Amino acid sequence: MSLCGASMSLFIRDRLATLVHGIRFDGLPPAVVHQVKRIVLDTLACAYGAIHSEPARMTREIARALGGTPECALIGATEKTSCTLATLVNGTLMRYLDGNDYYFGRDSAHPSGNLAPALAVAQHARRNGRDLIEAMVIAYEIQLRLCDLTGVSGRGWHPGTHVQFASATLAARLLADDVKVTANAIAIAASHNNTLAQSQRGNIPMMKATAEAMISKGGVEAALLAFKGLTGPEEVFEGDAGWSKVVAGELDSGALTAPCEDRYRVMDACFKPYAAVAGAMAPIQAAIDLATQNVIHADSIEQITIKLPASAAKKASGDPKKLVPRDKETADHSFHYCVAVALLDKACGEAQFSEARLNSPQMRELIARTRIESDDALTALYPGSSGGGVTVKLRGGETFEKQYPYPPGHPRNAGSDADIERRFFELSEEVLARPAAQAVIDAVWRLDTLEDLARFPA
Repeated sequence: MSLCGASMSLFIRDRLATLVHGIRFDGLPPAVVHQVKRIVLDTLACAYGAIHSEPARMTREIARALGGTPECALIGATEKTSCTLATLVNGTLMRYLDGNDYYFGRDSAHPSGNLAPALAVAQHARRNGRDLIEAMVIAYEIQLRLCDLTGVSGRGWHPGTHVQFASATLAARLLADDVKVTANAIAIAASHNNTLAQSQRGNIPMMKATAEAMISKGGVEAALLAFKGLTGPEEVFEGDAGWSKVVAGELDSGALTAPCEDRYRVMDACFKPYAAVAGAMAPIQAAIDLATQNVIHADSIEQITIKLPASAAKKASGDPKKLVPRDKETADHSFHYCVAVALLDKACGEAQFSEARLNSPQMRELIARTRIESDDALTALYPGSSGGGVTVKLRGGETFEKQYPYPPGHPRNAGSDADIERRFFELSEEVLARPAAQAVIDAVWRLDTLEDLARFPA
């Protein structure tokens, strides 16, 4: 068993803080440590791949304009900034491509966004690589538990709302080994950082890339204030106007604060082989496989059917603006678009979301012949697996079908370390020369031996 402890404290925030302080690097199994390294490398790949994006440019300009103590590295840049602004800039980089890891419970998550606050606060507090790994395990434990125990997205809140708890706890843990500081950081963050889900509806705005970054920046600020002695509400969860009632609607506090089991939640993260909406990983792969293994011409296709779990099918079919995406942010969240372009191009990467591809008449025509339907077998596996499949029916009657009950990147269909390294080289090639990219990869694999994170990941 792990070393996580429990507390008989009256307040939920204190019991949660006690859980956090029971997670120690020395008690982590080697597989957990290695999983965190895989996540770090995969997330850095996404960050380097987003260096030239507009949201990255905007947040860097804000950081330069605001200044602050030059203590934390900006990914892909030589300059440094404050730990809060580094959280914003680096977090935006990690999220922009929509290629970072994911998890499905009652709420969804992109928990690798926690790397931005973890790295920033670790550099601010001059912690080492083992501390950074410990912080990431803490963040995943808290965030994924909340994803399973609540359903805030069904109540109009962005699922990234849970990042406020993860970022505040990891930041407080990096700042001080003090349960009281962590409890207050949780309470302060939860009082201020709940986020609306409207940014995920209709034509998705550019701010999608900043969602977790903004929330985690608030979590870091909450931890810094708690470290200085600022207190938050004791009954932030259970009070009449507390988070459990107002935001979550319900919360099993016993399950949230229970001692860790043998399997840490970080092991449940799913990696994305493609930069698109998480539930589309299996259909995209199925479409690429069908196009690669068979001769399929776009003008010969009568109908494309995307098979999904029932809840995913309902959500994916419910937004007509996803059928005519006008920008990358909306297109990479359109199952219709992602599968259609994967069939046409045998790929689903950056080139598939160019303006020319988005406005292609051929794409529009193929999307019009694409539909979504639920599949009972896939529904039975959800949310433990967000599987999917594609059926292509040609005008002549010939039919091709491919299905993945467990999408590529799922713990039961995981890629190799070499796959992640290959992805890092591909996404960083416009920013890093090959030797520099290899140096980052080497640094990540020996993260637990690094005593000075001042220049990490450079």
